[in-house]
Amino acid sequence: MKHKGNVMRNLMLITQLGISVMVPVFLCILAGYYINRFTGINLTLLLMFLGFLAGGLNAYKLAMATLHMNEREDRKREEEALQEKSKEPHAIVHKPKEPSRVRKHDNEENKEKEDV
Repeated sequence: MKHKGNVMRNLMLITQLGISVMVPVFLCILAGYYINRFTGINLTLLLMFLGFLAGGLNAYKLAMATLHMNEREDRKREEEALQEKSKEPHAIVHKPKEPSRVRKHDNEENKEKEDV
């Protein structure tokens, strides 16, 4: 289910990017058309270029905001994981280390040498 939310978020981002780029372009073209129609001054190409710049700026701002939001969410997830990890009880061993059965310790070797 985690991936389903990411797919929906990405689909919304793509849709929002498309709308935020296309609306300024169409509005500027429409404004240029009406200015040309009523005054006879042809500003359609200039306003279309201005619309492309405005759409690009909108897309840049939206992409940066989304990037920062994703970084904040990643940091938040990492902090939560660290908190969960720190809450887990650690195994504390109170049992002293037993002498090795295979290797004899120094005290036992000294006793054997004294006996000989």
